[in-house]
Amino acid sequence: MNTNYEKLSKKAIGCMMVNEVIVGVVCTFLTGVAKVLLADVEFPFSLNWLWGIVAVIWVLCIVSPFVRYQRYRYRFTEEEIDMREGFLFVHRDIVPIERLHKIALESGPVDRIFGLTKVIVTTAGGAVVIRFLRIEQAEQIVEKLKHRINQYAIDKREKEMQA
Repeated sequence: MNTNYEKLSKKAIGCMMVNEVIVGVVCTFLTGVAKVLLADVEFPFSLNWLWGIVAVIWVLCIVSPFVRYQRYRYRFTEEEIDMREGFLFVHRDIVPIERLHKIALESGPVDRIFGLTKVIVTTAGGAVVIRFLRIEQAEQIVEKLKHRINQYAIDKREKEMQA
C-alpha cells in the first residue's frame, strides 16, 4: 500500500463545481421565493440584503471546489488510512486498518456523470468517506483493504492458536 498522499483526479473539480452550483441555484431560488412571499409584508428594513448573502454564497460556491481540491489528500499504509479535506476548516481522519468493520462503494448521480465514486470505510467509532475517486481506483482500494483486513484476521487467528 502507498505511503505517499494521493491527489484526486482532475474530474473531481468538475464534480465539486456541479455540486456547488446546485447549492447556489437552490439558495438563489429560495431567496427569490422568500422575497415574493414577503413582498406585501412591511419590515422596518429592506430585504435586499438577502441578495448580498446570495452573492457571497455564489462566490464561495465558485471558489470552494478549487481550494478543496488542493487540500484533499488521502493515503493508505499497512497500518492506517489517512485522509484530510476541507475548505475553511481542514479535517483529518486517521483510521487503523485493524479497526475496519465494513467497506462500501457509493456514487450519486453527479458522481456517475464524472465517472467518480466514493469509498466508505466504517469502524466502530464511525465512518470515513474518501470522495471523488475514479471508479477503477476505488475498486482497487477496496480490494487492497479487503486483502489487508483478511490478512490481519488470519494473523490474529494464528497468534491466538499459538498462545
